[in-house]
Amino acid sequence: MDTSQLNHAYRTLLDAANGLTEDDPLSEAARADVDWTLAHLALSDRLLASTARSILAARPGELDNTAAMSPQAIAALVDATSHFQRVDMVRRNAAELTALLERIPYHHGTTPVSVRLVDRAGSTVFTGNVPWGEIVRRRAQDQLPGHTARLLGLHRTAVSDSEETTP
Repeated sequence: MDTSQLNHAYRTLLDAANGLTEDDPLSEAARADVDWTLAHLALSDRLLASTARSILAARPGELDNTAAMSPQAIAALVDATSHFQRVDMVRRNAAELTALLERIPYHHGTTPVSVRLVDRAGSTVFTGNVPWGEIVRRRAQDQLPGHTARLLGLHRTAVSDSEETTP
């Protein structure tokens, strides 16, 4: 599969994540949003990589994002890692995912994947079959850019707040 769009989306996201540090003057809510976003991405990339492995092995593809939305799993990951460790985890998991995708023949993009998506509250928001290529496309064109925009917005807020408090 062609991963050029996905690689670009990850580079942009990682640049945004690296633009924030644990020392930035973020509000508690903004810091929690950064932490949640990075932990969620790290966990969801593991799930996507597992689905990619199934497709490579000609097994039915399944994707359930419950583990990547779990408040307990996200809190445990945040508590066990620093900001830079979470950024590195996203980088490593993204590299693993894209390496797997590059091994998947293009025609497997039509392979149906049984998908279950939940929101932060654990409520099901979607169930159904989605072609694997569409899942990858949405990751590259919708999900990662959305998370990147949020991180960039938080970075701008931190820089703006910092400039206002500097004499």
